[in-house]
Amino acid sequence: MGGGNLHPGLPVPNPTTSYWQIPPHRIAEHRTTPELPSDALDYVIIGSGITGAAAAYKLYARDPSASILMLEARTAASGASGRNGGLCRAGWWLNYQRYAQAFGEDEALKFARLEEQNVADVAAFVREHQVDCDFEDLDTADVYLTEAAWAEIKAVLELRREVQQRRPDDAPTGLKEVFEGEAASRRVGIPNVVGAVTYPAHTQNPYLLVCKMLELSLAKGLNLQTNTPVHEIIESPRRDDLASTWTVKTSRGDVKTKQVILATNAFTNSLHIGLARTGFMWPSRSQVTAIRPGSKVADNPAMHMNICLNDAHSGDYFHTRAPHLRGAGDILYGGGRFLSPSREKGVTDDSKVNPKIAEYLRHAAANYFGSEAWGEEGAHMRDWSGITCYTPDTYPLVGEAPGQKGLWMSVGMNGHGMAMAFRSAEALVHMITTGEEPSWFPKTFRLARAWSNSTIDLRQMKVDEDKASYASTTTEKKVQI
Repeated sequence: MGGGNLHPGLPVPNPTTSYWQIPPHRIAEHRTTPELPSDALDYVIIGSGITGAAAAYKLYARDPSASILMLEARTAASGASGRNGGLCRAGWWLNYQRYAQAFGEDEALKFARLEEQNVADVAAFVREHQVDCDFEDLDTADVYLTEAAWAEIKAVLELRREVQQRRPDDAPTGLKEVFEGEAASRRVGIPNVVGAVTYPAHTQNPYLLVCKMLELSLAKGLNLQTNTPVHEIIESPRRDDLASTWTVKTSRGDVKTKQVILATNAFTNSLHIGLARTGFMWPSRSQVTAIRPGSKVADNPAMHMNICLNDAHSGDYFHTRAPHLRGAGDILYGGGRFLSPSREKGVTDDSKVNPKIAEYLRHAAANYFGSEAWGEEGAHMRDWSGITCYTPDTYPLVGEAPGQKGLWMSVGMNGHGMAMAFRSAEALVHMITTGEEPSWFPKTFRLARAWSNSTIDLRQMKVDEDKASYASTTTEKKVQI
């Protein structure tokens, strides 16, 4: 179990300002009505990040007459969604072998398809609504600097190829190119690379993306109340077979609703003490910096894709702003948590940055490229932090809280929300409106596993060398789902 900060409290009122939040969006301080609604509502959504915004958008698509109130502790989209690194990529294909070993092949394939579909759905949303969010289609590269890590990834690639041949209708379809040795270094423009895998992805300003999602729902009747932190949610006693009603207590008064949706990610434990007591989910602070590029690096291939250094200090990543965008050439570089003895686990203050991590991030790109390729170092622009949320098996919690009818959540995105949250919100809204899980929904996302004694820590799991044992015809589920 995670055993992290059981009571993270409320988001701090004065967070660092991310690169994406300059200038603040027109709905940053939005309050649809001067006071909170006095009438009972159909839904109260707590949180205005990508999960909350997507849930509202998808609820209105199914029921345009729904009454929905969204409560945000700070300004709109001011949490992790508005302060991430700007990537949207199906990057957890590299966990496929572990997922298959832990949960069985069928569940591993469901997640792989969900991740790819989520990335595609976000792109489709941007195009459908012509969202002005600096959206760019480009390749992403998973880069490996050690032989041991590359050997493990080659085994994953081999396993996925075998599954695609055996189960073409079920396997993910994402195309991948594989490069080794000098070819890998040439492809990604970084020296001493052992191997690299490239595939399509995209980048965007996540803050503008989420704010547009919120604006679409505002146009359909969403009541958004920013700077309204929630302190407690209380279930009213049920009579016979009547549905529950919920009281949501805020800094500005109470509201009543039939259903509550927690889109609170790292701060969920503060509102659901039962979940907090399991220790299943914990917050952690992540960090990103913006720098100007070195004097010689403009034509480097790495400046035209996004890069993830998966075996280098727990996953550094970066991408460069395209020539036609504001801040052309700016590099957004994230990672560095290995410099924190706690890996920032349990830290929920995003009004500050870890100075050691900040110093590392400012110079990491130059160090990876080398002085000959990088040239004179570019200027440092800005550091910021955001609070992410983790689970031991790396999957989110999506669904209705056990024994609490009408209390729903989609949380625990493991720092990978841009590739999971939009599709997870689709699953959640489907469950809320139909009472059933969609057929494509991974059972491994269910909330009940947080209270299960069979939970595993996927990060510590050793990979079984016998790939044949992963086939669904011979694998038993190792974890209760």
